[in-house]
Amino acid sequence: MNDKIGTLAAGYVWLFALGAVLLGAGSGYLTAGMDAEVGQGVFLAIFAGAGFASTLLTKAKALVSVGAFLVAAFGSAATYYVLAAQAMAEATGALGAAEAGGVLGAAVGAFVAVITFLVSATGGIGGALAGMRVRKQAGA
Repeated sequence: MNDKIGTLAAGYVWLFALGAVLLGAGSGYLTAGMDAEVGQGVFLAIFAGAGFASTLLTKAKALVSVGAFLVAAFGSAATYYVLAAQAMAEATGALGAAEAGGVLGAAVGAFVAVITFLVSATGGIGGALAGMRVRKQAGA
């Protein structure tokens, strides 16, 4: 395993970040019937694992890794904002309160987006910094 540490080009960090966003979105479907804590834990683990692997396996500097996972966190938050706002608007529309659906959808979407951003940024950046530390200790 030591021969793989720090061998990929620094740009691959962005692929790890994109992969975390895609896997994180897919994890919502896998954990749909479970508690919210389980879903958030899986989401956090995906971002932490991708962040760790991204800096462990690439030549990227810490700032590039942190930047990539901040962008990924914003992307995840925006995606979940749209999904939550749309779901709330549709639900209130089905109940006959379509006018209130937009405002309520925006509020719920913002709440979900903030939580998603915090979880994905914490996991991705924490994992990236841990991967950097392990890579430095391995001497790569």
